[in-house]
Amino acid sequence: MNETVNLREILLVLSKRWGVILLVTSLFTVGTALISFFLLTPMYQAKTEILVNRSLQAEGDGGLSAAEIDSNLKLIETYRVIMESPRVMERVVEAIGPGASMEALLLHTQVEAVKDSQVISITVEDPDQARAVRIANTIAAIFQEEVVQMLGMNNVHILAEARHNPAALPVSPKPLLNAVIGFVLGLASSLGVVFFMEQLDTRLRSEKEVEAYLGLPVLATIAVMDKKTKKHFRQKRGKEGRGEYEKAEA
Repeated sequence: MNETVNLREILLVLSKRWGVILLVTSLFTVGTALISFFLLTPMYQAKTEILVNRSLQAEGDGGLSAAEIDSNLKLIETYRVIMESPRVMERVVEAIGPGASMEALLLHTQVEAVKDSQVISITVEDPDQARAVRIANTIAAIFQEEVVQMLGMNNVHILAEARHNPAALPVSPKPLLNAVIGFVLGLASSLGVVFFMEQLDTRLRSEKEVEAYLGLPVLATIAVMDKKTKKHFRQKRGKEGRGEYEKAEA
């Protein structure tokens, strides 16, 4: 029974404060959508993939052995660290030219090994799609050169170069997704505000609340007249007063 009463009270609070819920939720939803459309910079993505394979200088033309594949897999993590090292990134910055910095490149470049493979993907995000393509391909080319110079190994091959696509869509921001997130956050925030306001409001609005607060039964209630009823009552009293005055004169 208590659970039913509590649920009824919750629904009563929500119905009473529906305006606050609607206002806060709308502000969050519209605000996140507007921020996504007008304030956040669209970012485009480009991806280059490289393959870690056996050395081209290896003798014989037989297939790869299990030991060679295992050795190449162990090199992938080392190669990932080298790719993000200042030695490689400084050369990339020089090749890209004005407007490029090593900090920005590291922030917007993701290097990761493709699961259960000998492939490393280089993903770059940039406000200019053509520039993102150039950066991804430059990182792969310079890394390929540095592996030969540093380790004397020629087992890195470019598997797939990033290509410029004029029709490419930005990967971020996503206004619709952000609006949905804003709606959920706004709804949760509005409910929190509503119940907080209800806790601060200590007024007694019904006979049951008075009985629960005082622990005493309610013996009588005084009705509250609205403006229309008051006006009608005053007009009636006025007519009665004029009628009695006229009788007294007669």
